[in-house]
Amino acid sequence: MDLDNNHNHFCIYCGSKLMPNQSFCSKCGREVYNHQPQINSVYSSQNDKLKKIEHEYNSKQGKAMQLIGNFLSHDPVEYGKFESTIKKSNQLFSNQLFVVKKMMELDMDDNELLKQEIDNKIDVLDSFNDKLEELINELVIKISSNKNDDEEINNLFNDMDELIDSVKKY
Repeated sequence: MDLDNNHNHFCIYCGSKLMPNQSFCSKCGREVYNHQPQINSVYSSQNDKLKKIEHEYNSKQGKAMQLIGNFLSHDPVEYGKFESTIKKSNQLFSNQLFVVKKMMELDMDDNELLKQEIDNKIDVLDSFNDKLEELINELVIKISSNKNDDEEINNLFNDMDELIDSVKKY
């Protein structure tokens, strides 16, 4: 950690230890550090989109954790499994967000490859929001219908795990 964020070793909400440059707490999922990099002006439209995606992710992952807590609090094994997936998602989202912000700080105005890679990273981050939205919808349907069939929710978490694995390979 550098001196600018040296105070931010632990989450102020839950006390969990934070990694350097971590934007979200890996335990509670809340935003813990809002680094405002000096974005190259060429990427200002992508930066606006990135801020929207980041805000949307924070909101959705908070809702997902709340639903999981309400819905699965009676089953610690299932709760732990789903909570672990959300935590992995938070860590990977945070890492990808950090990378794309660093890419946008580069002073390479005319580099088409860099622009394409930034767009690709933004698309990956947006796919996290899509999967979280699907998860929220499935949990709401499950809660409202009171079915005992957890297959669709489990499939959705498997999809999220596959997304995480594919981004790690990327």
